[in-house]
Amino acid sequence: MAKTNLPTRLQVGEKRVIIEEQLGKGAFGVVYKVKEEGTSNVYALKDILCLNSSDFQNTIREAETLRSISHENVIAIVSGDKFCDRNSQFHMLLLIEYCPGGSLNDRLAQSSSDQLNRKWMKQIASALRFLHEKGIVHRDLKPDNVLLTGSNNVKLADFGLARKYMALSNEDRFNFFAVYKTYYMNTFAGTPFWIAPEVFRGHYTEKADVFSLAVIFFPILERMYVTFGGTKFYGAFVKTPDEGMVGLGYAMEKCPAAKVKFSPEKQGSGTQRRITLDALSYDPKSRPTAGEVYEKIIAAETSVRLGQNNAQQSSVCC
Repeated sequence: MAKTNLPTRLQVGEKRVIIEEQLGKGAFGVVYKVKEEGTSNVYALKDILCLNSSDFQNTIREAETLRSISHENVIAIVSGDKFCDRNSQFHMLLLIEYCPGGSLNDRLAQSSSDQLNRKWMKQIASALRFLHEKGIVHRDLKPDNVLLTGSNNVKLADFGLARKYMALSNEDRFNFFAVYKTYYMNTFAGTPFWIAPEVFRGHYTEKADVFSLAVIFFPILERMYVTFGGTKFYGAFVKTPDEGMVGLGYAMEKCPAAKVKFSPEKQGSGTQRRITLDALSYDPKSRPTAGEVYEKIIAAETSVRLGQNNAQQSSVCC
C-alpha cells in the first residue's frame, strides 16, 4: 500500500479528531488511535487508501456491514467519511471503537486462566452466531481480527471481506425446494493460515467461518504458533515434509486426513477440546453451526459452574 498523507487533525463525519499514534497496518488499511477534539473520547480510525474500484467497494461493504449490525462482541462503527490527500489520492475513513487490549494474537503470547479462555471462546462464538443469523459471513476470522477491550472482552473486527450470502427472494421463500438451496461463494478470500480446506476449492458456505473459529479456539487452549518476520502467529498448524508448518485447512486440502492434537498438559477441558476438534472437521457437513458451538460452550460453562458450586457445598458440609 502506498504511503498515506493524512493530516494530524481531520474531520470524520460530525467528529473532529486528532491522530495520536499508529496502531497497526493490514491488508485493508492503516489503523490509528485518535482522540476527539474537546472531549476525552478515544477511537480507532481506519484509513483505507482506495487505489482502485475494488478497494473502494471493499471499504463501502465494510462500512455498510458494520452499520447494519449491533452486538456487544462486534466492533461498532462510530462514523465514516472520505478524504482526498495532497497527492490527490482518495481515502475512506472509518471511525470505530477503540480496543486498548490490542488483538487476541498479541494477547496469546501471555498466559491466561481457564476462566478467561472460556470467556473468549464464548464471546467469539456468540459474535459469529449473531453474524450468521444476520446472513453475514466474515470470511477472514483469525486472532488478529479479534480485538480486546481493557477488560478482555472480545470485539470481532475487520469486515472488509464479509458479505451477505443467503439472499433468497420472496418467491424462493415460498418454494419448498428453494429452501434447501445452498448459496456458495466462488471467490477466494481469507488468510491461508486460518481458512477452511474447501475455501481453497472456491466452493464454501458459512461453515468455513466455523472452521476458522475453531482455528482460533485451538491456540487459546494450546498456544500453537508459527513465527514469521519475528512475529508469532497463533493458529492450528501441521508440519509437512515439503513446506514445513502450514495451516490446518491448507494441509487438509492436500490430505483430508491431516489433523492437529492437543497436548495432555495444555489448558482446556475435554469438552472444550471436543468442541474445537468437531468444528475442525474436514467435511463442512460434519461441523456444527456457529449457534451449536455457542450452545455447547454455554452448556460446558454451566457444567463447570455447577461443579464448582457442588464442591463448595461439600467443603462447607465437611
